[in-house]
Amino acid sequence: MIRVIVADDHPVVLVGVRTVLERQGDIKVVGEACNGRELIDLLKRQPCDVIITDYSMPEETPDDHASTSQRHSDGLPLMALLGSRYAQIPVIVLTMLNNVAVLRALREKGMRGLAYKKSFATDLPNAVRAVKRGDLYVSPSLRDRFERRERSPAVIAKELSPCELEVLRLYGLGQLTVTQIAERLHRSIKTVSTQKRSGMKKLGILHDSAIGEYMEKLGFR
Repeated sequence: MIRVIVADDHPVVLVGVRTVLERQGDIKVVGEACNGRELIDLLKRQPCDVIITDYSMPEETPDDHASTSQRHSDGLPLMALLGSRYAQIPVIVLTMLNNVAVLRALREKGMRGLAYKKSFATDLPNAVRAVKRGDLYVSPSLRDRFERRERSPAVIAKELSPCELEVLRLYGLGQLTVTQIAERLHRSIKTVSTQKRSGMKKLGILHDSAIGEYMEKLGFR
């Protein structure tokens, strides 16, 4: 029997996941948590073979003096904590995210499985069995996104509009702000900002600091 702990901030998801998994016969949900803090507390007292957790479980804190466990209860900090403190337990991230850069970062944090929330009824049983035997698992829909993003930078860049490419090229030079680019291109600041964000999303770029490096790969620096 594969023992599983599930964490998600939506009760209906917890019920759905438990129902889908325990219907299999070889999987048992031995614990549930509704945020990262509860998940870490649960892991201290409940042994398990696989962890399934949502990526985004924001937890309200009363002030800026939140405990360390609260500050690490969501997103990449939580994934990093699980990967270091509970490295022996494979983790499946159940998510609605489709940004390849974030998904790649999750894999780099040691997450063994990536399951898409919209298809968890079919994906999760396979994911649990795969990570339990030591394999990696990525939902088919997310795998398609990875495969598209593994193409060469030049091919990916063709997905950019001419306006997005020009904005990213100028920003990547490292000498102009969004406001200055807007003045140079005779566009509004809002338009340039939108084109910059949409271009970054298409390229899978998470941080402004990576724009210059990507443009250099394309030969624009």
